[in-house]
Amino acid sequence: MPLSRLWTNQEVYSPDGNETALMATTTGSSLSSTDILSDEVTNSVVICGLLSLLGVLTNVINIVVFAKQGFQDSMNISLMGLAVSDLSSLVTMIWLSILCYKPLFYHPELPFDPMDIMYLTGATPHVLFAKISSFITAFITFERCLCIAVPLKVKMIITPVRKKMIIISIYIVVSILVIPFCFGNRLIWAFDFTRNATILKITYTDEREILEAITFLTQGVFASALSFVFVVCCTIVLVIKLNSKTKWRQAASADHAMERAGVKDKKVVKMVTFIAVIFIICAVPPTVFFMFMAIEPDFRFDDTYYKNLCQTVWSLTFLTETVNSSVNMFVYLKMSSKYRAEFLKTFWGK
Repeated sequence: MPLSRLWTNQEVYSPDGNETALMATTTGSSLSSTDILSDEVTNSVVICGLLSLLGVLTNVINIVVFAKQGFQDSMNISLMGLAVSDLSSLVTMIWLSILCYKPLFYHPELPFDPMDIMYLTGATPHVLFAKISSFITAFITFERCLCIAVPLKVKMIITPVRKKMIIISIYIVVSILVIPFCFGNRLIWAFDFTRNATILKITYTDEREILEAITFLTQGVFASALSFVFVVCCTIVLVIKLNSKTKWRQAASADHAMERAGVKDKKVVKMVTFIAVIFIICAVPPTVFFMFMAIEPDFRFDDTYYKNLCQTVWSLTFLTETVNSSVNMFVYLKMSSKYRAEFLKTFWGK
């Protein structure tokens, strides 16, 4: 099931200069916004764009605070990586909402196809950065599991240098998964016979179907399911291990220094668990969306039977991803005394 089916059931044409092929490509992709996106979906995406403005602000604040704190605390490395991917996801969401604003962009004299531009420069990078955020969240929860399970060895297993390499590797590997899609879909200047003008639009290579199928299976189905299941499992382990460690410390130790260290660890684990729970709740719609697309090939926007359900889940997916990327600052303020102190010092002068 290729990602292109998310939009339409178009045929595949190659940009070989053949006039018939170009005419067919133009006719197949020049759908109006009302043919694909309902007003409900458009309004939902625009609302996500407005919410993303708040998220951009909160993530810029996160980046500033973590940079001020420095990276002696290795947890800040992971949280900085998460803030950057969340910020990028929200910026693309704002661009998506602008392109979905019909009175602004759906005009016959514009030199580009709004749906094509939205597909390649908005939706595709948004999904990419959302997947990066999900894997960084999975890594953060896994690291906390190691801190609880093997506290004396975790600093030797995951050093600050290794952590930086892991975060960078997540960005690189997830980005590589999009390369097949980019080979199959390209923006070029092509003649549109319905407008009698040359406009910027998508053209498709002969290998588009197989390339998009690869992208859909790796980034859509496999990446979504893997990160979701991994975070769920790690969160369950965190809760169980935290409870058992707390009972053990209370029963076996009268050392106040050890007790204070236990309280500190408990606060960090609680914060990570809270972030993971938010991710799990917000990741349900996109995970279900991609899994159902894999099970049911007709699940797409232009299918009469599934159209309304597809549009509803798609808009809910963008909404939950936007919420997940926007709220972490409030979790840090509530649950991290170091973050709260640096925030007040930097932005309030206290």
